[in-house]
Amino acid sequence: MNKYFSCGVVLLLTIAPSLWALTGEEILNKMDNHRDYASISYKGSMTIFVKEKARTKTLNVEALNSKETKAIVEFTNPEDNGTKYLMLGDNLWIYFPEEEDVVKISGHMLKEGMMGSDVSYEDALESDALSTKYTISLADEEPLNNRQCYVIVLDAKVKKVPYYKRKMWVDKETFVALKEEMFAKSGKLLKVASVLETKIIKGKNIPVKTEMVNKLRKNSKTVFEMRNIEFDKPMEEEKFSMRYLRR
Repeated sequence: MNKYFSCGVVLLLTIAPSLWALTGEEILNKMDNHRDYASISYKGSMTIFVKEKARTKTLNVEALNSKETKAIVEFTNPEDNGTKYLMLGDNLWIYFPEEEDVVKISGHMLKEGMMGSDVSYEDALESDALSTKYTISLADEEPLNNRQCYVIVLDAKVKKVPYYKRKMWVDKETFVALKEEMFAKSGKLLKVASVLETKIIKGKNIPVKTEMVNKLRKNSKTVFEMRNIEFDKPMEEEKFSMRYLRR
């Protein structure tokens, strides 16, 4: 950094925050770049807490980042064993093994909780860059859980979005969104997502344990965990097809 004398130092200190602070879009781009990968596979668990009861579902996930996001999810817990989800871009299908039937999830069904969880199908489908749907601004900088964070606000600029407004606390060092609040057009808080644990995998800071709280459901939350994470391993395109879904 250049050094200045006398009043130059005072001037520099006065204008420095506005010169050096990242914009909301730059922060979001760094978040996206940090999550950049060709493919990902992992084993996961989804524990759904309702009042004092908890149900855990286990699953295997494989996903490709290509022109459109492709993902296949297979549940492995006893009561849902063999149930599969296929995501191709903005489209989602579910295969139910007992009925040997495939159902496409669309319309109002997208707002329902996936497997009765606090995570909606709409949440799961969201793969487009947020900058294409939202205007992003840097609102503040403040600590969260002993981490210094940028606070960014996203306001919808298109109609087809799951949330009209979003507020994120982004770790200034890792560019992981440690917390997110999601709002309706009326300003009502709908959901709060929090990162409970991260791990460094191949140089990437990955949220491996997260929590989603649906503010419209009383005493309800869902905790999602990932393990055995692998990036950029070769995958067969045929896995992401209706033919494979029906197997």
